[in-house]
Amino acid sequence: MALLLLFHTFWVRTTIAECRTPLLPKLTLIHITDLHGRTRFLNGPLHRLINKWQPDLVCVTGDLAQHRGQLDRVMGEIGRIEAREGIFFVPGNYEREEKRVIGKKRYTDQEYEEMKQVWEGAIRVLENQGIALPFENKMLYLYGFDNSVYGNEAYVPQDREAGPAYTVFLAHSPKIISYIEERGLRADLLLTGHTHGGQVRLFGKAWGAYKHFHVGAKPDKSVGLFAISRGLGTTKLPVRLGCFPEITVYRFNSDRISP
Repeated sequence: MALLLLFHTFWVRTTIAECRTPLLPKLTLIHITDLHGRTRFLNGPLHRLINKWQPDLVCVTGDLAQHRGQLDRVMGEIGRIEAREGIFFVPGNYEREEKRVIGKKRYTDQEYEEMKQVWEGAIRVLENQGIALPFENKMLYLYGFDNSVYGNEAYVPQDREAGPAYTVFLAHSPKIISYIEERGLRADLLLTGHTHGGQVRLFGKAWGAYKHFHVGAKPDKSVGLFAISRGLGTTKLPVRLGCFPEITVYRFNSDRISP
């Protein structure tokens, strides 16, 4: 049983999503989330698992570390990721609090800003803001919601170039879908994490928290494709079962053979 838990906790599986759209050229977007301090796995360090896909951009949807003591190591690993257009990040609840032996401690505003300076050494932080990324004669629009604390999220329309764009929403928690639906917002892809896929799954079902959320990507009337990643690390229980850590590779209009 111990070997099974070790394998399920530390062997990263890569999910490949082939996407076709006239709004983008060929490009590769990788989504990771919920590291909780974990950067090395049985099948390699995180940067190597990502870099072999030669991504155009990488999106990280929160919970980098369990506590501040892990942050330098995590950011060192993220700094080794090679993405042509950069790495984009939205904060999760573990960017607002840290795990203690008993319970959690909320970060002060000053502590949060100090950590943000560290993040910005390697990644672009999106806190209720968007960015337009040109690809050839096409446009990808990223918008990051800060729902690291529920009630922080806001949609602030951004000035951007005229013309159609493929829109990707980023948020830590999938609960953002309620905010999106209530305001009639529209996107082509929503990337979230937070649930860890339940972390322990038996017979294809989660047996802990978040069992009412789906795992993976499903069609959605508001956001086109609503994706909830299993993430990479663990919290509360230090193990996974039936729910491998995950990297998701979105390949747009690609005819490339997998590496």
